[in-house]
Amino acid sequence: MTAPTTARIERSPKGFISRLKEGVLLLADGFGFLRRERSLWALAWVPVLFATFGVFLATSLFWSHIAEIHLAWSGLFPRLEATAWWSWLWVGPGIGLFWLAGWLAVAASFAIALVAALLLANLASAPFLDQLSQRVEMIVLGSPIDSKRASASLPSEILRSFGAELQRIGFLAGIWLGLSLLGFLLPGAHLVTSPLLVVTTVLFLPLDYAGFALDRRELSFASRRNWLRTHAPTMMGFGGVAFAACLVPGLNLLIMPSLVTAGTLLVIRKEPVDASAPTIRDPAPE
Repeated sequence: MTAPTTARIERSPKGFISRLKEGVLLLADGFGFLRRERSLWALAWVPVLFATFGVFLATSLFWSHIAEIHLAWSGLFPRLEATAWWSWLWVGPGIGLFWLAGWLAVAASFAIALVAALLLANLASAPFLDQLSQRVEMIVLGSPIDSKRASASLPSEILRSFGAELQRIGFLAGIWLGLSLLGFLLPGAHLVTSPLLVVTTVLFLPLDYAGFALDRRELSFASRRNWLRTHAPTMMGFGGVAFAACLVPGLNLLIMPSLVTAGTLLVIRKEPVDASAPTIRDPAPE
């Protein structure tokens, strides 16, 4: 099979809700595909084992330090004191609100910790997930996308898989670190940076789980951002479901192969192209 054309073709998009729903249903499509194709099960079990270890380790470390984590978040909020009995009318609700906000920040931190553990499991499983993605593409299309990697040796392919996944995780980790530092250093900034951490993760996950198929197309990061932006509602739906699934105990240990399968199907259905290629628009209807 030849590589996809580099010309961009813009078509009239579906409605926002339809595209969001399309992204939400991708995970079910990936799971159904794996369930039907038993030849993929052996590859799919390896990431499950890595994910099980990663989530267990992250959960153990987080809960053993939950008091310190809550104290760190609570220290970012102002301390309210009542100077007279009537001041409790507004001090009491304020204390309760800050207490709730502190625990919500702890919950968001735990969610990020689980996603980070699964992304690190992704890194350890990268060669197996890459092979899984390739086989999914071969089953759907009949042959893989041609690329310069076709003649690469097995060791170089394994190193390339590790390197590509490490770059993706490093990019997200850099954003997490920057937002976290802003939240700790600027008073009140955590009220904005905490939701941004979740939103950034949701938007990043489609690029990660589709990353193996995107690597085979040798797309630049600019082209991937353009692909993400072009299909934003679908990416939001897929990323949101992926994020939520990573937080469900038990499911988060089994979900990674389905997510990579779904990401590969997403690339096949929404074929990305070079952002620098000329744009070809559909002719206007008569």
